[in-house]
Parts: sequence; C-alpha cells; structure tokens
Amino acid sequence: MVVFRYDVGTDYLEYTDYYYRIHSLFELTSEDFFVEPGYVLLSSLLRSIGAPFELLSFILFLIIVCNLKRAIAFFSDNIPLSVVLYVFLFFLSFHFNLIRHGVMVSFVWKGYSWWFVGKKKRAFISLVCGAMFHALSLCFLSLLFIHLRKYPIYIYAGVLVFSFIISAHPDWLLSLFDTLLSSIIGTDNRLFFYLNGGHSGVLNETGVTIGMFFNLTLFCVSYFLLIDKKSIFLYNILFIGITFFLLFNSFGAISERIASTCYVANIFILPSVLNLMYVNKWRFLCLAVILLYGILMFNKEVSKESANYIPFTTIFSM
Repeated sequence: MVVFRYDVGTDYLEYTDYYYRIHSLFELTSEDFFVEPGYVLLSSLLRSIGAPFELLSFILFLIIVCNLKRAIAFFSDNIPLSVVLYVFLFFLSFHFNLIRHGVMVSFVWKGYSWWFVGKKKRAFISLVCGAMFHALSLCFLSLLFIHLRKYPIYIYAGVLVFSFIISAHPDWLLSLFDTLLSSIIGTDNRLFFYLNGGHSGVLNETGVTIGMFFNLTLFCVSYFLLIDKKSIFLYNILFIGITFFLLFNSFGAISERIASTCYVANIFILPSVLNLMYVNKWRFLCLAVILLYGILMFNKEVSKESANYIPFTTIFSM
C-alpha cells in the first residue's frame, strides 16, 4: 500500500515531482535542499542510480518500522496491542501524509528507548538522525532530560489551566513571536517555517474534541494508577504533548507535529492501563473502549479529503 500508491497523501504529487527533479548526488545545488538534508541526500542517491520513487517510499517505510520495532519492544507491555494502536492512530498519517515527520518520530522514540537504558550517545545520535529528516527532532533533545518525577497533581492542573487560557487568546503568543522570537531565530530557516505556519490565520481545534478528551482522561488515569518509571516518563511525555498543542495552537504546523510525536506515548500507556484490569468483564470493556477510540481516529484520518485515501489508487491502476 505505502510503496505502490499513486496520489494518495496530501503532498504525494509534490514529493514525486521534487524527487524526479532533484539532481544526482554529485551535482546537488542549494535549490535542491528544499527540505532537510537527510531526505535530500537519500533522494539524490537513489536518483543517481535511476531508482523510482517507489524505492524511496520503501526505504522510508523500512526506517520507520525498524526504529519503532525497538521502541515498541522496549516500552510496551503488550506488543500486539501497541502495533494495532499504531496502525489505528498513526499509520496513515506517518506513512502517507507526514512521511518525513513519521521518520523523525521513529528516530525520537528509538532514541528515548536508548536513553532509558543509559545509552545516551546512541539516544543523541538517534535524535540527530531524526533531525536530518525533520528539523523539529531537535526540539525533543530537551525532553531527553525530562525528570522521571511524579509531580503533585496541582502542578499539572495549573499548567493545563494556563495552557487553555493561552489557547483561547492566540494573539498573545503571535504578538510575542513577531516581536521577539523571529529576531532571535531568524527568518531563513526551517524552524521559522514551522513556527510561521499559523500566521495564515487557520488555527487548530482547541475545544474538547474526542481526541483531547481521551488524552486528558488517559493522562489522569495513568497518573493515579501507574507508578513505575517507564509509565511516569510516558504520561509526562503525553502531558507535554497536550500542553504544547494548546500553548502553540497559533502555530498550526509545529503544534500538531510536536503533539503527535508525544501522543505516540498512548500506544504504550493504553496496554499498561489494560493490564491493571484483572476482572475479565472490566478488561473486556476497557479493551472495547480502546479499540473503539482507535477506530474513530482511524476513520477520522481516512475521511480527510485532501489525503485522497478513498478511492485508493495505485501505480498499477493508472
């Protein structure tokens, strides 16, 4: 599906056009570096040997799968369920729409798995590799130092209330960005590109959507029920995703990308919560709710007209 699709995914045609226009490896110019260097160099190398775009898609798919295999094996208490949840919640987005982002996310979570066992150099290298495909990977370097401490509930509540207030008044943050941040980071770089995405006037949803309600509920449940270090790390990451989405809602692209990276924690937290259900009927009910949520989110993604999932077309049907 991923390799042989045709015009499936928001930017499919733009990426294929870019791939077939890029210069060979030893003839690259500054104009070829439209996106991050890792993607450019890999594309150029494949073009140098006359490979089709489908081979690039296959290699990127393998990178994501190999990285996530390590992360899921380390963080998950129920690998099959985590895989199913990944398919429901992230597969379409990471493999058809936000492909470079999907590669970055896989490197970030692989890096976190290395960091957790004390292999800090490998973790750092993994996140730098992620930045070669998407600059926002650098933002997650700071999260490597996230404290495994379980903070008092009023700390989380206060941060959450503050985040909702900011999300209700996006002009405050936009004004701060225009007067301060743009002069610090400059305007001719990928980070400015992502931060400037919200200036088009189209903001993300900040109401109590199904996704937001589910994430908040999951955080509360995991906060009170899960006590091991892995779980504390995971629900802290989830909480950062929630607050970041609210605080930086004004910058559409960056808030969605960073939040979705953090929300991958859900595929590990949910199996841990399910494992707490020892009575069969409650375990079954919990599993049903989890799968129902996954199906709803999958259907929401499939329904995006801009992604052209339906009808699904392949290179063989053209």
